[in-house]
Amino acid sequence: MRFGLIGLFLAFAASGAHAQVAGAIDDPQANVVEELVVSAKLPGPAWWRVSDADTTIYVLGTPAALPKGMAWDRSVLDRRLDGAFAVVTPSEWRAGLGDLPAMLKLRKSLKDDGAWTRRAPVLSARMQRAWAAADPKDPMGWKDWKPLFIALRLSGKVDKSDQLQAMEPDKTIAAMARKHGIKARPVQVRKAMPMLKSLVREHSDEAGLTCLTETLDAVEPGPGPRRAAAQAWAEGRVKAALSGPRGAERCQLLLPGVPEAMRQSVDDEVAALADLLKTPGHAVATFPIRGLVAEDGVLDKLRAKGIAVRTPADG
Repeated sequence: MRFGLIGLFLAFAASGAHAQVAGAIDDPQANVVEELVVSAKLPGPAWWRVSDADTTIYVLGTPAALPKGMAWDRSVLDRRLDGAFAVVTPSEWRAGLGDLPAMLKLRKSLKDDGAWTRRAPVLSARMQRAWAAADPKDPMGWKDWKPLFIALRLSGKVDKSDQLQAMEPDKTIAAMARKHGIKARPVQVRKAMPMLKSLVREHSDEAGLTCLTETLDAVEPGPGPRRAAAQAWAEGRVKAALSGPRGAERCQLLLPGVPEAMRQSVDDEVAALADLLKTPGHAVATFPIRGLVAEDGVLDKLRAKGIAVRTPADG
């Protein structure tokens, strides 16, 4: 799973945002470094290069999802996997089978009496229309759930109806790495349950309503903006690739500890790339594209350390 824990955080911790309200989202990746946001010279998605005297790390920025069956040029990826001594991917948060009872218990806290619909009738009406469009066979399936969980379920249903695959291009990249005899490894593997348990200790109706608003803002325009951003990613047009809606990500940022975890993830990725530079040869890393080019993001911090970073415009 990519960083963000969209499934785990929202599915099992829908009662857990305390201080964040509309207009106060702590977004570590709100701004980007413009000189890093350039179109690719080579065919296919954009690559950045991190290097020293005897090591080159090819860094591919990846989107959150791709339309099912969307073609993209993999020739550069295939070439750079050839002879790579490592393939590094984002941190993963995992829950095991032993965590299932605790997860089921947490899930019960997602139930709601629907009082929020009376407090926010306009938002409720928007949500009803979006839900019915995404799942006409179960138009009232959102009832009895808290707004944060509704947002997750709605996002998932819209992705399905719009044929957007949240695990792409990651699955394709991992499969290609295996063909080259390399097992992709995440920067870190963390246990999800401690974070999930902390998220249910406090409750904020405002956070849930803001999350649902962010989700609706992202899905109501239809699949066009997200498909356009995905196509731009496939063609190496970085600025346009970053223009897609960020409702799901901003929804996560409402949860306590998530902005801090995002910053820690960037620090971990910086440390992982710096560590790879100790080994002569070349390696491949694939990290979320916005986190790469954000202010105080991965590439910005590497440059601050004096490490050479070349942009996609360099080829």
